Amino acid sequence: MHEQYLQGDAGTAREVQSVTKSILALLYGVALDRGVLSGLQVPVLDFFPEHQSLVKDSRWERVTLQHLFTMTGGLPSELTDEVYDEAWFTHQDPVRFALEQKLLEEPGERFHYSNAGFHLLGEVLSRAVGMPLQDFAGQVLFVPLGISFSRWEEDAGGRAFGSGGLHLTAPALHRVGQLVLQNGQWEGQQIVPADWLAQITQPVVPGYEWMEGLPWYGMGWWLTTELGQRAWYATGFGGQYLALFPDLEVVVSITGDVSPHPSHRQVITEQLLPPLLPG
Repeated sequence: MHEQYLQGDAGTAREVQSVTKSILALLYGVALDRGVLSGLQVPVLDFFPEHQSLVKDSRWERVTLQHLFTMTGGLPSELTDEVYDEAWFTHQDPVRFALEQKLLEEPGERFHYSNAGFHLLGEVLSRAVGMPLQDFAGQVLFVPLGISFSRWEEDAGGRAFGSGGLHLTAPALHRVGQLVLQNGQWEGQQIVPADWLAQITQPVVPGYEWMEGLPWYGMGWWLTTELGQRAWYATGFGGQYLALFPDLEVVVSITGDVSPHPSHRQVITEQLLPPLLPG
């Protein structure tokens, strides 16, 4: 394994932003395997009975966990609606705020990148397992991997953000990638079900063509082909990347704090990947 640090060192934890979404997907696999969730076709509103009377759009009744995972729930996108982004993120109860919003279209019709949708997924998981999201993550993922995470940002109500906010070091992030590359196994223990990993890394819906140049979205993971090689990406604002090349058995992890938001894919595809190609 090769490591290089330009700012900080191996012990420097950074907020990995939306890479958190990809890690949340791993946690769902554990929860489903343990039977604390019955599946992904369950309506989201089933988990929020206290908010059902506040829902203004009847189409919410048809939004499932699967829709939120594939970002096809019809929720507005924070990337294209800055007013919505600010209002949702700063609200005293972002969960309630999201459920009160009118959907853009029928669930399942189109991809709309949604932080609010993944925050709902985080709260659903927390309620299903009966503990804070960060505690569950520690028990079933980070402790088995030997990872100590410094913190997980919370909303005003004290809920860990399912859409972002997790702080990890680059080596810790690399361990997560290695776990996925090893079909969910770590030191002889099956941490995440292999069939679940195969499911979430299958292309489901076309993403935004202008976003990162990654054409497909699975369930919390971006999917593409780089120089003829299958590639699975977890990405986050500010230069966070976890890139997996399963056929080459290669993991690339990059953390940073760069603004405006860069794309480090050029570093991966032009400098790191070519020497590793066969032939």
